[in-house]
Amino acid sequence: IGNAIGSNIANIGLVLGTTALLMPLEATSKTLRREYGLMLASILLALLLCMNYRLTRIDGVILILALIASIWWIVKLARTSSRKDPLAGEFGQELDSKRPLGKSLLLVVLGLVLLLAGSELLVEGAVYVAKQYGVSDLVIGLTIVAVGTSLPEFAASLVSAIKKEADIAIGNIIGSNMFNMLMVLGVPSIIYPGKFGHEVLIRDFPVMIALTLIMGRRVLLSDHGKFTRLDGLIMLSGFIAYQSWLFFHFASE
Repeated sequence: IGNAIGSNIANIGLVLGTTALLMPLEATSKTLRREYGLMLASILLALLLCMNYRLTRIDGVILILALIASIWWIVKLARTSSRKDPLAGEFGQELDSKRPLGKSLLLVVLGLVLLLAGSELLVEGAVYVAKQYGVSDLVIGLTIVAVGTSLPEFAASLVSAIKKEADIAIGNIIGSNMFNMLMVLGVPSIIYPGKFGHEVLIRDFPVMIALTLIMGRRVLLSDHGKFTRLDGLIMLSGFIAYQSWLFFHFASE
C-alpha cells in the first residue's frame, strides 16, 4: 500500500515537478484529459475500498476488473481518436525506427528481467533498512521503495521532455498512477488480504489526492496541459514537504 500511494506521490511531486522545473511542458492531447479522469476515478475507487482500513480479496478482484475495463476503454479510445492527435504523432516519431523486430523483442525481455531483478534488490534492501532502524513497512514503502519504483517514470518523462514530447511525458505519469491504484493494490490484495494503519487514510491519501488535483488543474482547467516552472516548483516542494513530514514524524516516535 505504501509503495502504490508513495509512487503516485513521487510520480507527480518528484517526477513531473522536477521535469517541469527543468523544462516547461505543454501537453495538447485531448486523450490525456480523458485518461486523467480515468486516473482520478481509479484513485477514488481505491479510496472507497480502503475506507474500512483493510483490503480483501473481493476488493482486489474489483480493482483488477476495473483495470481490465480501463485498458479496454483506453484501447477503444485510441482506435477512435483522430490521427491528428499530438500524442499519436509523438508515438509515431518514436516508432519510426528501422530496428529489426527480433532486436526489439530482445530489448523488451532484457529490460523486464533487469527491472524485476532491480525490484527484488530494492525491496530486499529496503526491508533490511527498515528492520535495522525500526522504520515501519508503510513508511519504507512511502519513501525508499516509492522513489525507487518511480525512477523508470522519471527517466521516461525526462527523456520525453528533452525530445519535446510533453504528451508522452505526462501520459507516462497518468498511466503509471492508474496502474498503481488498480494493479499494484489489487494483485497483493488477492494474494495476501489484510488490514493497514489509519494513517494511510488521514495522511497519505489526502496528499496523493491533493497533488493529483494540482496536476488536474493544468490538464483540465487552466491552460490545458501547460506546466510552467512555477508549477514544477509547487509540485516538487509539496513532495519534499511530505517526505520531511514522514521523516520528522518517524524521528519524534
